[in-house]
Amino acid sequence: MSSKITLRQLIDFEPETDGEKELYSKYAFVISDIKFKLQQGLYYLGGQIKMVLEDEINLELFDKVREIDRKREAEYGGPCNSFEQASIYRHKKALEDTENLFKLYIELINSREN
Repeated sequence: MSSKITLRQLIDFEPETDGEKELYSKYAFVISDIKFKLQQGLYYLGGQIKMVLEDEINLELFDKVREIDRKREAEYGGPCNSFEQASIYRHKKALEDTENLFKLYIELINSREN
């Protein structure tokens, strides 16, 4: 596997087997969301890190987003209303789903090489 994985590789991945298709289809909504946001010109990983198609995506970026979130919560405190709470939840869930997609991508690419 290439040591550098781009956002483009992640969202353009083509599952080959029925098993790969079944696993990857669970994240179709994540891929659609990323593509939609990129068409609008903006994609922010976890709502924090701006990315374009050729940017590298890796596990360290997901950790960096969580660290930014922790620092902002410590600095500003928790959400001030239910709308802000819902927004924070959506960003955390999207980050988790994107990270799971990324891990699946790595798993599938590695299984092809073995």
